[in-house]
Formats: sequence, C-alpha cells, structure tokens
Amino acid sequence: MRIVLKVIAIVCFLAVVSCNKNNTDITSIDNGYSYFPIDSTKQYFYSVDSIAYNKNLKRIDTFHYQLKTVLSNSFFDNLGVQTWRVSRFAKYSDTLDFVEIQNHFIQFYDNKFLYTENNEVLLKAVFPIKNELVWNGNLFNNLGYIKSKVNFVNETFVTTDTIFQNTIKITEWENKDFIFDNYRVSVYQDKVGLVYFRNRFVETQQEKNEVSGYDISLKLINLK
Repeated sequence: MRIVLKVIAIVCFLAVVSCNKNNTDITSIDNGYSYFPIDSTKQYFYSVDSIAYNKNLKRIDTFHYQLKTVLSNSFFDNLGVQTWRVSRFAKYSDTLDFVEIQNHFIQFYDNKFLYTENNEVLLKAVFPIKNELVWNGNLFNNLGYIKSKVNFVNETFVTTDTIFQNTIKITEWENKDFIFDNYRVSVYQDKVGLVYFRNRFVETQQEKNEVSGYDISLKLINLK
C-alpha cells in the first residue's frame, strides 16, 4: 500500500513539474509578441491631440479628434512576408462620421516588428523584448541612425487621467539640441497592443524666435 502511495505521489509531482515547465516554456516562447496582438475583429479608438507650429504664419494651431484603427486585411509582399493593412479613420467632430484618412502596414519579420507609414519602414521592436535593449530604428529605410530603446517591460504606465497595467515603453527616437527637439515614444499593453503614442518633431531658430513642426499624442480610449 505504501509503495502504491509513493508511486502516486511521484506521478503527481512529475505532472506538476511538467505543467510548470510547459508554462515556463510558453512564456519564454512568447518573447514579448503578446504586446503586439494581431486581431482583425478589434477596433481601436484613440483620443488625439495635435499641435502644429507654423513659423511662416508665426502661429500655433491645436487640433483634437478621434482616431479609429482596424486591421482590415493581410497579404504577402514580394518577399513572401505576411503584411497586415492598418486602416485609419478620423472623426473631427461628434456630429461627423469617421472618414478613412490613410493606411499603414505592419509585419513580423526575422524577430522584428516593422511598421510602415508614408512609405517609410520603421523598426519598432526587436524580439525577445527585454529591458535596455537597443537597436537602429531606421535599419530598414534610407534615413540616418536613430537609437531605439526599451525603457521598461511589464510595468504600469500612467497618463494624466488613465492607468495602463502590464505595459512596455519603447523610446523610438530622442534627439534634442540647439536646432531640433525630436521625441517619439510608444507604449504597448500586454494582449491589447498600442495604448499610447507621442511624436514630437520641432525645429527651432532661436535667434529668430521661430518654431516649426508638430507635436502629436494619442491615447487609447476604447477597444471594441
């Protein structure tokens, strides 16, 4: 009887160890891909604030609108890489409907997350995702080197009025000198995707007190 009980105990122990090992393997295999889910059934709604600096007119224009993004379809490019089309729709007033404004494209290629906007391919992330990881965000285009970096993994990100749990923050580009003030950052939530994005591209001429460029930020407000 004791032998039978010992055998049962050993079997149960091995089963638990096997389950834990499988869970660990699943976590390690993910490597951060769960922060970039692909789901064509979802609609993402963002609140967008935009500031435009016009040095010629010497004025600053501000805009606020809603942005909706949808993975409308996928196809294979000339290299055989599956590509998802991100359809983007804007709503500029509560009395108006969403209108399509542009398409972006995303790919997962060779452990890399590629994002194409305005015919420019950006290297948004490199897998496996880990703290302090650094890469060239312009590796797949003809622009100069920019340092992209993972700031944190699986932490809380707080805006002025919203808290997002289990997020990663990636600074895609940061450069500030006497002429330029450039800053581009993305925050992704586990199993949700992009929840926050800011893109500031400002050129200043201090001796003329002139500023040109833009500062755009968007925040996820709904997911259907």
